[in-house]
Amino acid sequence: MKIDVYENDKTISLKVYGDIELITIKPFKEKLFEIGDKANKDVEMDLYDVDYIDSSGIGILIILLKLQKKKGKKFVIKKASPRILDLFKLTSLTDLFELEI
Repeated sequence: MKIDVYENDKTISLKVYGDIELITIKPFKEKLFEIGDKANKDVEMDLYDVDYIDSSGIGILIILLKLQKKKGKKFVIKKASPRILDLFKLTSLTDLFELEI
């Protein structure tokens, strides 16, 4: 898995490549917690190049969402691959996350 980070005055944008699962979760978790703890900006995430996300990955996304809400900032999923979007729909995560797809 790879994460590209782009930042401007108001927003941190993340582009994620590869599967988000227990085997690859450590760098994903570290990067998101670093952003969630230190940055006082809105966060946008692009999951278009992610084909699979397991429960550990979803858990990390929920934690980041909570951190952002606690700071009064947004966490938006700007893009998601069709498989990830289907997963979000099946698990009712579309009701939890702000999606701009």
